[in-house]
Amino acid sequence: MSVDLGPATFVAAGNANEDVPFVSVTICVPGTTNCATVDHVEVDTGSEGLRLLNTAFNLSLPQQTINGNPVGECVQFADSTFSWGPVQTADIQVAGETAKAVPIQVINGSFQTIPTSCSNGGSGVNDIFSLGANGILGVGPFRQDCGGGCVNSAVPGTYYACNNGACTSTAESLTAQLQNPVWMFPSDNNGVILQFPSVSDSGQAAPVLGSLIFGIGTQSNNGLGSATLLPIDSGKGNFSVQFQGMTFNDNSFIDSGSNGFFFLDSATLANQFGVSIPDCPKSSVANGFYCPGAITPISVSMLGVTSSGSTPLGAARAVTFNIANAQTLFSSPNLAAFDNVGGENSGSFDFGLPFFFGKSVYTAIEGQSTPAGTGPYFAF
Repeated sequence: MSVDLGPATFVAAGNANEDVPFVSVTICVPGTTNCATVDHVEVDTGSEGLRLLNTAFNLSLPQQTINGNPVGECVQFADSTFSWGPVQTADIQVAGETAKAVPIQVINGSFQTIPTSCSNGGSGVNDIFSLGANGILGVGPFRQDCGGGCVNSAVPGTYYACNNGACTSTAESLTAQLQNPVWMFPSDNNGVILQFPSVSDSGQAAPVLGSLIFGIGTQSNNGLGSATLLPIDSGKGNFSVQFQGMTFNDNSFIDSGSNGFFFLDSATLANQFGVSIPDCPKSSVANGFYCPGAITPISVSMLGVTSSGSTPLGAARAVTFNIANAQTLFSSPNLAAFDNVGGENSGSFDFGLPFFFGKSVYTAIEGQSTPAGTGPYFAF
């Protein structure tokens, strides 16, 4: 993996990413050697499935249909944006691993007519300049991107059957949904490990190189070692966090696709916990991040939960991270990696890519056996 400023076209237009991990992914027309390699695909432990911009490759992939009608998919992000496009089928190759005949989303804002239940008043992330990547490789803790919730009923904002441009929400079987490609590998298919070196508190220039390792306890280089498990809710992938005597139950998560620590909000931090971390100016390049006057340490305890998320499980895991002034950090040219940037996420804690620096973070996939038990869980 490489944490860098982004795809060449994106950077050439004067843009720059921060704290985004990338890999190259090869896709093929199923059962053939007609393939294309796509660089700068974001690695995301907070989602499942491969999503690629239609402009990132030139292959004719089989289109998924329901009763002869093409299937489209919508993914809605936490910031009220969305991506839309058809569900097609490809063989997926990453390093030496291959998953065959996998449903993927081809992001294409011109596919049919975007349903209002997908856009939901938000803006589309359907090109390289809004996405900042050529795609997303979702290697989170679940096998599919929607799971059982989409099998027996149509869930608005997910899968659609389209007829003459009009798309209607539809149910989608487990096998037809976007799949976490890792669990479809012939081996090394029970989870992933993301490994990164530590980075400087003042930021680090691109590229910062790390490793995406497939399998947990399946090879000599992917054992758990001294890592401690963090059991998660088997329905949502969340755990609990304790902060200054308050428990935020079953609503926090680890997500390499988030480019900072995102937690609570400035008003809550100041009024309820006596912590002053103001937002960055909306007009600044760091809009959406925190801009404290001095580096501010945040100490929390992560607490695993039972599969239903209703009961804490195991010992609390103490974690401390710093929040620095993002506007100051982002003003330095050519810096791509920061271990101390964060922003608002009301009522919850999102441990984004800065959490991964200087450690190995394990994501075990639901239903897959590992030496430490059956997934899903996180460990570090």
